[in-house]
Formats: sequence, structure tokens, C-alpha cells
Amino acid sequence: MENKNKKKNTITIILLVLVLAALCLGIAAMVWTMTGHPLPAVGSLSSGSDPDSGASSVFSASSGTAVSPDLTEAVSENTSDVSAVSVSTPVVSDTPTPTPEPTPDPEKYNTGDVWALVLVNKEHPLPDGYIPQVTEVENNQSTDIRCADSLAQMLADCRAAGYNPLAISGYRTHETQELYFNNTVQMYVNQGMDEASAEAEAATSVAVPGTSEHELGLSVDIGTTANTDINSSQDNDPTQLWLQDNCWKYGYILRYPPEKSDITGIIYESWHYRYVGTTAAKVIHDENLCLEEYLQKYVEPFTSLDEINQAALASLEASGQAG
Repeated sequence: MENKNKKKNTITIILLVLVLAALCLGIAAMVWTMTGHPLPAVGSLSSGSDPDSGASSVFSASSGTAVSPDLTEAVSENTSDVSAVSVSTPVVSDTPTPTPEPTPDPEKYNTGDVWALVLVNKEHPLPDGYIPQVTEVENNQSTDIRCADSLAQMLADCRAAGYNPLAISGYRTHETQELYFNNTVQMYVNQGMDEASAEAEAATSVAVPGTSEHELGLSVDIGTTANTDINSSQDNDPTQLWLQDNCWKYGYILRYPPEKSDITGIIYESWHYRYVGTTAAKVIHDENLCLEEYLQKYVEPFTSLDEINQAALASLEASGQAG
């Protein structure tokens, strides 16, 4: 009887242990799922084959833990997806990217006016064969037909403002320029200078033949009806002051300003106006430049002086002016 009771007690203890173990496993499973971990598949708890499903467990070589075949397949698929991703390596070209050619600012340099930008001075004589077609404007004075309307309008507006401008000297042939220059040389010789000194002094106020803007047909000396002398008596004349303030609106500039003599090589000429086109004239006026400075700053980076001369000659031919 005593043995039977012991056996019964042992069974009871075993059952209690099993119940407690099941309870612990249940609590552990609950905590596991509450912390976001999925429960392992049923097949992963088996170390053998499932005869009904034909699937076998796969064990981790490192831990000895059984791994679900489904999990193995998912990992394999993901690995395949990762390996299928191609990482592109930038291809470095040995050929450098070409630097774009600079282009002129149309508000600073109008290439359509290049024919009006010919530089004529003692370093840059008139292009060979350059003989413009001219037309008379007033007072038996002529100018290039391409700027004649602008000159006429400027003179008319000056008169409308209450002044009395008068064109004194416009286009000159080479022969006429020689006469002007030689007469000036003779004047200095008569004052006691030797020939070489007289020529050097004359060249500061009258261009050497072949280097005069008057031969270009784009320049005009303007005086007044009351004063036709082309000299310093024009400097403070109200007519000249109006012209100097407004000539840029018509495409003209005061060609030889007083503060630019070291650049132009010509003394201040308050009466000498040169046509350069409205774009260049505005820039020269606004920035207080002379023609040489304007060309160097805004034109020569794109068009050389030789190219300007060639374009000017081509413009003459295109307009039937070539002489």
C-alpha cells in the first residue's frame, strides 16, 4: 500500500512539473511574440524528415540550430536579388571637355557695326583700297552714306535745341589730307622749327596722310555759324558742349577727349566727332573710354583689328562702295 502511494505521488509530481514547464513555455512564447519575434515554424523544431511533406530540416553549422527550409529559400532569394544589383563605376574620359568659345555681349559690341569700328591712327593706317562712297550733308561737306542720316539728324536736333552747329570738314581724299598736313608743317617751319620737328608737331594735331579718320569718311569737324575756326576757341562753346553730351545718341563720339591724348596720340579736339555706331557710342560715353580703349576691352577679345579692317572692306564691296 505504501509503495502504491509513493508511485502515485511520483506521478503527481511529474504531472506538476510538466504543467509548470508547459506554463513556462507558454509565458516565454508570449513574451517572445510581444517583443516582435516570430515563432519558429513547426518543421524547424524537428531534426528529422517529415514523411508527409517531404521537407527536411537544415541545421546551422555554426550553432547546430535547425533552420527552416522556407527560411533558407527566402534568404537564398534575397541573396540572389542583392547579387543581381549592379554598381555602376563612373567612366573617366581621357578627353578633356572643350571650353566654349567666348561670345561678345551684344549690349557692348554689335558685330553688325564692325565696319564703323576701323581704327585709323599713326600705328594703324587706312586699309589698302579703302575708298568709301560719300554723300554731301551740308556746307559742301560729305560723309560716308551709311552714317549720313545720323549726322544730319544730330545737327538738326542740335539746332532744335537752340544752337547753331555747322559741319566744317567731313570726308577728305588722300590728296586733300596731304595738303592739310603739309600746310600745318609749313606753319611750324615759318615759326622757326626745323623740318623734322615741324612734322612731329604737325602730327599731334593733323593726322599724317593715310592715317586720318577724315579719309575713312566717318569723321566730321563741327564748328558754329558764328565761329568756323577749328581750334581751341571751340572748347567751351555751348554748341560743342551740347554735341559732346548728346552725340552718342546718334552713334558718334568725341574722338579725341582731353584726358586721353596719351592713348590717342592726338591733342584734345573739341570739334572732331567720329561715327562708331550706337552700341559702341553708348558704351564709350557711359564708361568714359576712347575708341582705342573700347576696342581693346570689348572687341579685340573676339575680333582682331585686321579682321575689323577686312570686315570693313567686305562691307564696302557688299554695298557697292569699293573704289
